[in-house]
Amino acid sequence: MLVRRVTLLLCAVASLTACGVGAAADTSVPPTLPLGELPSSLPPEQGGVGGSARPTTTLPAKDQVGSRSAGNRVIIVGDSVIAGTSKRYSNDMCTALVPLGWQVEVDAETGRFIEFGNQVLDKRLSAGWDATVILLGNNYVQNQDSYRQQLDKVVRRFSPRPVVLLTVSEFISTRQQVNAVIQEMKVKYSNVMIVDWGAITKADKSLLSQDHLHPSPSGRKALAANVALAMGKAPKQPGKCMSSLFTDDSMSPVTGTTAPGSSSHKTTTTSDGSVSSTPGDTTSAPASPKTSPLPATPVPVA
Repeated sequence: MLVRRVTLLLCAVASLTACGVGAAADTSVPPTLPLGELPSSLPPEQGGVGGSARPTTTLPAKDQVGSRSAGNRVIIVGDSVIAGTSKRYSNDMCTALVPLGWQVEVDAETGRFIEFGNQVLDKRLSAGWDATVILLGNNYVQNQDSYRQQLDKVVRRFSPRPVVLLTVSEFISTRQQVNAVIQEMKVKYSNVMIVDWGAITKADKSLLSQDHLHPSPSGRKALAANVALAMGKAPKQPGKCMSSLFTDDSMSPVTGTTAPGSSSHKTTTTSDGSVSSTPGDTTSAPASPKTSPLPATPVPVA
């Protein structure tokens, strides 16, 4: 009887040991991603809604901005898509990055085109930044060469410091031209990383509002979480949510032109695939028949 009890005890110990080995294997480090690449989506926390939760996996530290940055000051530049994550709205960007040790300035305004990136750098480049995150291209004049020239100038001015570029949601086909140029920058510059926001929103439509462009509340959280995944832990502490110099949102609602609560704006898709946005509460005098019509001005959508 005693021998049998000892045998059963040894078997139980062996079983517990085997379970421990299996558990260790399940928490192994995720496969290393190629330099400059990010996963197309992030798994939400268990019980989370859509992409609203923080990521449950991380990039290897060597592939994150934190391992390539000399300090913890990051400037984030964009249009209304980024502006919606600033502290004057949801504050999702600071909520995601400040605990990682980043000192964050979000300079983003509604209705801004790619030229806005260089306008921000004209005023803020000398402030001593260690990294930048840029999402500009939702507003696009359908001139790929011009967009390439402006984006290249932004990257060159900020190099060799880390630059994180976000692709745009392809709510119309012309935005594929924008994303193609963004991918070119990664090939051309070794300090450029890509967050493929276009692919992320294509895979999960719940991250976007009714106009298929501006993030939903869960989308803003997912956007900030993806940026945090690219940034990783800052090399210095503490983090801080800093004031923004660029806060003009007079062009359009930050939530988009057709999102709930923004019915005063409407969007129209023309036969060539372009999108125009018209404020419903704006009136204008009819053009004089004696004057020639002015060239069409690009109308921002984000």
